[in-house]
Amino acid sequence: MKPVIAVTMWRQTLPTALADETELHTLFEGYTRALDEAGALSILIGHLDPEDVDQVLDRVDGLLVTGGGDLDPVTYGQANTNSTRIESGVDARDIALIRRARAQQLPVLGICRGLQAINVALGGTLSQHVLGGQDRSHPSQSGDPEERAEHRHAVDFEPWSRLAKVYGTTQRDVNSLHHQAVKEVGQGLVAAGRTSAGSIEAIETTDPDWPVLAVQWHPEMMDDDPAEGALFSAFVADARAAHIVA
Repeated sequence: MKPVIAVTMWRQTLPTALADETELHTLFEGYTRALDEAGALSILIGHLDPEDVDQVLDRVDGLLVTGGGDLDPVTYGQANTNSTRIESGVDARDIALIRRARAQQLPVLGICRGLQAINVALGGTLSQHVLGGQDRSHPSQSGDPEERAEHRHAVDFEPWSRLAKVYGTTQRDVNSLHHQAVKEVGQGLVAAGRTSAGSIEAIETTDPDWPVLAVQWHPEMMDDDPAEGALFSAFVADARAAHIVA
C-alpha cells in the first residue's frame, strides 16, 4: 500500500474567470508529481483550523510543507522589516502541523518556506532579507522569473548529514528562489547544508526517531536534474516505514 502524504497549499488572490480577485489555495504541480514518482499518494491541505491538525495527521504517513510567501516575523519575535506576502492563517496552520508531527514522530519534508516554517515552529529565527549582503550566491528576486528559476549555486553538505547520504555527495548545485533564510536554528534541528558564504540552505532533526529533511531550494522544479528525486524517495521511504509502524 502506498504511503499517504499531507501536502500544504498556499493561499493567494488571483484573477480567474469568476472575478478579477479570487481567493484560492494553490500548489505547484511539481510537488505532487515528485511524490507520485517516488511512490506516494498526496492529500492537499488548504484552510485548516490549528485545533484540527491531529484529525489530518492521524490519517497520513508524512507531511510535506511547501513554499509560499514569508512567515510573519511576529512568529519568531521580530518586527517586520522586509517580509511580504504574509498569510497569518497559513502560518498558524503550518506551525501547528509541524508541532503535531513532532509529537507523533511523523516524517516531515520542508521545501523553501517549508524549511523556514519548520525552523520557526521549533523556536528558530529567520533573516528577513539575504539579498544584497555578503552572500552573492542568491540572485535578485526582480527580473525574469525563468532566469531566476534557472540560476544555480552550490550547497555544501556536512559530511555526517543525512542529506549527504541521500544525494551521495557533499556538494550540490541548486536553484535559489528565496529572499529569506534561517538565522538561528530551532531546537532539535541542525544546519546540514550551507552556501560558501555560510547561509543555511538545509536543516535536519537531531532526533533519530523523528525524520525531518528540509531544504531551502525547490527540488520539485529541477526537472533537469534527476538526482533531486533522491530527496523525495528518501522522504517517502520514511513515510512508508512510519506507516508500517503505525
